[in-house]
Amino acid sequence: MNNLILLPLLIPLLAGLVTVLYKPYRREITIIASAVAGVIALTLSFHAVNEMMVINFGGWQSPYGIQFAGDFISLSLSGISLILTSLILMYGLHRPEYENDKLPFILFLLVGVNGSFLTADIFNLFVQFEVMLLASFVLMAIGNRAAQFKASIPYIVINIIGSWIFLAAIAMTYRLYGTLNYAHLSIRVQDHGMSDHAILIALLYLLVFALKSALILFMWLPKSYAVLSTENSAIFSALLTKVGVYAMIRFFTVIFSVHAAVTHEVLLVGSILTMIIGSIGVLAYRSIKYMICYQIILSIGIILFGLSTHTDAGLQGALLYLMNDMLIKGLLFLVAGIIIRDLHISTVHAHHGAIKQYPLLGTIFLLVTLTIGGVPPFGGFAGKLLIIEGGLHDRSYIGTIVMIIASLIALYTLIRMFLKVFFGEVDKMRANDIPKHQYGVMVVILILSLCITLFAQPIIDMLSHFDVDQYNQFLIKGGEK
Repeated sequence: MNNLILLPLLIPLLAGLVTVLYKPYRREITIIASAVAGVIALTLSFHAVNEMMVINFGGWQSPYGIQFAGDFISLSLSGISLILTSLILMYGLHRPEYENDKLPFILFLLVGVNGSFLTADIFNLFVQFEVMLLASFVLMAIGNRAAQFKASIPYIVINIIGSWIFLAAIAMTYRLYGTLNYAHLSIRVQDHGMSDHAILIALLYLLVFALKSALILFMWLPKSYAVLSTENSAIFSALLTKVGVYAMIRFFTVIFSVHAAVTHEVLLVGSILTMIIGSIGVLAYRSIKYMICYQIILSIGIILFGLSTHTDAGLQGALLYLMNDMLIKGLLFLVAGIIIRDLHISTVHAHHGAIKQYPLLGTIFLLVTLTIGGVPPFGGFAGKLLIIEGGLHDRSYIGTIVMIIASLIALYTLIRMFLKVFFGEVDKMRANDIPKHQYGVMVVILILSLCITLFAQPIIDMLSHFDVDQYNQFLIKGGEK
C-alpha cells in the first residue's frame, strides 16, 4: 500500500518521457496522466489521515536510505496540484500544435513539485527543487519572445543563488547534526538546543524558502510571471511559490520548532512586510497581469502570517488558505488571460462594459474576487478566519490588523478591476468568442474552491490529526507499526 505514494511522481515522469518520444496526442496524454495521478493522491490523502504512508527505497531504513512520506497535508497538496494542472491544460485544448512542445516540461515540473511535497529528507528536497527549477527555466524561456527571455534572466539568477545557499545550509546541517532526515534531524535539533550555529542554519533555510516563495524577496516574480503564456502563468502562480511556502511550514513545525522564538519572529516581520508590499503593488499598478502578480505576493504574506503565529489555529488556517489559494490564483490567471487575449483589455484605465457580451465571464470574475477577499461563504473565508484567530491568540495584533487591511485592499482592487472591465458604456472592442470548454474549466475550479469552505470543518479535523511527535516516530520506524 505504501508504494502507492510514488504514483503521483511516477505517472507524470513516465508520461513526460512518453510525450518526449511520442508527439501525437501530447496534450491529451498530459491531461489524463495529471488527472489520474491527482485522483490517486487525493484518495491516498484520506487514507493517510489516520495512518501516514512511508516508503524506504531499497529497504534502507532512515536515516541511511531515501525516504518518502505521505500524510494528509502532503498528499492533498500533491493531489490539488495535479488536478489543477490537468484542468489548466484542458483550458488550452484549442492552442496551436507548436505550443504542445512545453508539455513534457510541465510534467517534469510536476515531478519536482510532488517530490518536494512527499520527500522526508532535506537533500532529496534539494534534488526535487532542482528538478522543478530546471523544468521551470525551460518553460520560462519557451516562447521565442525577447521580453520573455529578458524576464527569465533574473528569475534564473535568483533561483540559482537560492540553490547555492540551500546547498550551503545542507552542508552545515549535516556537519552539525550528522543527518538530513526530517525526523532524526528534528530530534537532534531539540537535543542540541539554540546555539549560534543552529540559529544560523535555521535562518539560512528561511532565506532559501523566502527566495522561493517571494516572502519579501519578491522582485523576480512580477516581471517573470507577467510575460508568460496564460497556462504557464496559471501553473507557476498555483505551484511554484506554494512549494516554498509548504517547505517553510514543514521545516518550522517539524524540524526547527525549537527555534520558534527566532524564526517565527522573523516570519512575522517578513509576512507583515510582504502583505504591505503586495498591497502597495495592487494599488499602484493598472496592468492586469502586474496587479495579479502582486495579489500572489499579498497572499503569500497572509499564509506565512498564519505560520508565524505558532498556534494550531494559525497553522490550520495557513494550510486551508494555501489549498484554496493554489486553486484560486490559477483560476485568476485563466480569467485574466481571456480578458487580455480575447477581450483585448490589458489595463484598468477605462470602462469597457464587457458584462453585456460576457455575463458568465463577469460572474466568474466576481466570484473569484469575493473568494480572494475572504467574503463568506467563498473559498478564502475559513482559512482567513482561522489565521485571524491564531493572530489574536498569539497577540500579534499588528499583524492581524495588517492582514485584515491587506485583505480589504485585495478585495477593493479586484472590485475596481471588475467594474472597469465589465461595467460602464459598451466599448466597441474587437473581441473573440470564448470556447465553451474554457468556461467549463473555470467553473470546475471555482466549485473546487467553494468546496474547501463548504467542507472546511472536516478538512480542519483532518489537519488537526497531525502531530509532530507521531510524525517523527513513524518516520524513524520506517512506517512499521
